[in-house]
Amino acid sequence: MAKNSTDIASEDIIYILENPWNISEKEWNLYEKSQIESSHFHIQNELKLAEDGGFSRIWKTEDNEPIAILGCLKKEDKKFQTFFVASKHMENYALKISFEMRDLLREQAAILKGYTCYLYSTSDHPYQITWFKFLGFTYIPEKNTGFEKYFEYVSPRR
Repeated sequence: MAKNSTDIASEDIIYILENPWNISEKEWNLYEKSQIESSHFHIQNELKLAEDGGFSRIWKTEDNEPIAILGCLKKEDKKFQTFFVASKHMENYALKISFEMRDLLREQAAILKGYTCYLYSTSDHPYQITWFKFLGFTYIPEKNTGFEKYFEYVSPRR
């Protein structure tokens, strides 16, 4: 059984970046060592920012190998940006983690009433829009930028 935690070590990030899920490999452009190093630095900074009003989670296998990291950073009042990166283990845990991510987003929506969480995705996966919809995001094509698709999760205001 996979487990999730808020304790994310630098080694966990490196493991995911060096053993990426094929979707993460494309999204994060992890084809060169310099890009892996740059992404590692970027994710570490994003996770630090998430500590101030946002949240983050990591999922690991029973053997304690990192599966995926979700981060949500406060950008301004009631506005958050999220990111997701996963290792090769996502292939075996995608369904379970997807349900847990959906539950986590719902939990946070109950706490952070009236917030908007957004992301831009460059994934070309054929089920991308369906997966984000399952998680609770809405695809808003008029906010796309170049090859990036814009998705938004809006929590109820009550």
